Amino acid sequence: MKPVRRIASLLLALLLVLPLANVSFAAKEKGEPVGGNLIKLGTLEDFEKGTLTNVAASASDVSDGAVRLAEGQTDGEYVSQIFEVEPFEYLVASWNAEVPAGTYVEVKARAYVDMKKTWTEWLSWGKWSRDVAERGSANTETEIAGVDTDIFTIYGSDGETASLVQLKVVLHSDDPSVTPVLDQVAATYKNTLEGQAIQPSLAYSLYDGQLPEKVEPNCPAISQMVREPSIADVICSATTICTLLNAHGEDLLPEQVALLCYDSNYEGFGNWPFSVAVAGMFGYDAYVQYADFDLLRNELANGNPVGLSVRYSSSQNGSYPYLENGAANNTAGHLITITGYETIDGVEYFYSSDAAAGSDAGCLRRYRADQLDAAWSGRIAYIVHGKQNPSATAIETIEANLVPVAGEADTYRLDTDAVELNSRFRANKLKSAGAGIACLTIDGHDAVADAEKLPVLLKANRMFKYSVSYNPEGTLNFSPERLMGAAEPGETWTFRLYVMTNDGKYIETSLDVTKPAAEETPAPTETPAATPEATPTATEEPVAPAAAKDGNGGATAAIIAVAVVLIGAAYLFLRRKKSGR
Repeated sequence: MKPVRRIASLLLALLLVLPLANVSFAAKEKGEPVGGNLIKLGTLEDFEKGTLTNVAASASDVSDGAVRLAEGQTDGEYVSQIFEVEPFEYLVASWNAEVPAGTYVEVKARAYVDMKKTWTEWLSWGKWSRDVAERGSANTETEIAGVDTDIFTIYGSDGETASLVQLKVVLHSDDPSVTPVLDQVAATYKNTLEGQAIQPSLAYSLYDGQLPEKVEPNCPAISQMVREPSIADVICSATTICTLLNAHGEDLLPEQVALLCYDSNYEGFGNWPFSVAVAGMFGYDAYVQYADFDLLRNELANGNPVGLSVRYSSSQNGSYPYLENGAANNTAGHLITITGYETIDGVEYFYSSDAAAGSDAGCLRRYRADQLDAAWSGRIAYIVHGKQNPSATAIETIEANLVPVAGEADTYRLDTDAVELNSRFRANKLKSAGAGIACLTIDGHDAVADAEKLPVLLKANRMFKYSVSYNPEGTLNFSPERLMGAAEPGETWTFRLYVMTNDGKYIETSLDVTKPAAEETPAPTETPAATPEATPTATEEPVAPAAAKDGNGGATAAIIAVAVVLIGAAYLFLRRKKSGR
């Protein structure tokens, strides 16, 4: 090839390659600038800026905006516009969505890594579904980035960061007549490199200036440690979300939240996006955010308790940052609820409902701000604002009665087919759709210790008993007689049964049981006392018989006496004569 033609060919190839090489730079330049550390999309305007494929965006009286499958579709997706953000290392997505049975949403993100001059692949947080077997994180990763359960991380040891972000939400339904609904998708990000920290965004504030010096704690207190024994020590995240929702007016049990947020891939209840997604199912504006104390004080001042991800030791020689008065001894990962703040003698404190305590009242703690600062090292916060959709709920309440089974002691059944209380019900509570947990309280006998110390009393603040067992036939067993040991004969107690499933079904029903009156024992038949044997005594003069009541009887006795005397005298006379005396 001649030199001129070779040069011309090289120039042509270069011209063809340059547009491709500039794609990343062009995309970066077109990103929508975002200040702070939070992207939050939940209005019709937000969704219409993105790309909608087989889905439709709309607004309503109860929603500023939502995305649902277009009519007749079973699969669709929403892709946001590109956002230009502060350089970050870590990102956490979260969402609020309604997912009827047979549907799911899947949230993904990609990021532009500046040092690599390229975009990551779309990385997933897994499927969010009512079906516990399908509900699970994805743990997706590539050479330059990955999502581990809940955190999107830019890989590298040379200060690699990303500065562009794009979000995608996949919607799926098994039935074209039913659709999931995406109400909100959010992403928060942080940079831990020296000098590159990102200022957290304030979503809103009711205060235009100085925050109050003190926010009194007025939040429910719920201990995770007194809950269903098989999961009690690992449901701090679910209990924190339950506390936040109850603070906003719900009346939920921690097990209800735990069963709904369980991550079948992670095999745990601590997935951050899944936890706030449960709050979203109840119609709340809920999301995960990397936060700081300024944001925390603002949320508290605006009436919103906040969940914090912490690690601490309650002793100074523990393995983690020291937190005086900590409810847990040592915890490498724990969620607590922050409910207020106050400065006392120059020391700032934050009030907490720490679910690791052994009782509900014991959850009420006060932590030094400087020690909490070290314990809150990751800066993750659960933010839950007021209810947006008054009718939204993740719970399907089912009416049912508890009926004794004739001829079988301590055996009962529910008169509904909506829940199967067979022997697999509790065993498969985290594996099979429709399985779950059942427990009991006794009205008037279910008060917890120090209940008067609790700011508010809710259903969760009763003393629960988890002694229910199940039979293959779909009946359950518990013994009122054993539980009524303190009852008086004839006294009636009301037993209350709670049934919760991992797909959101809920039954609360009661049964009145009367302790049988004590049976009347017949008086024993009296046995005549044995006649004692006569004891020999000294000879006594005979007692003259009492006079007879009959008059003739007295005369007869006198005649007999005279006759005896005469016979005796005659006998003596004849005897003397015969003997010659």
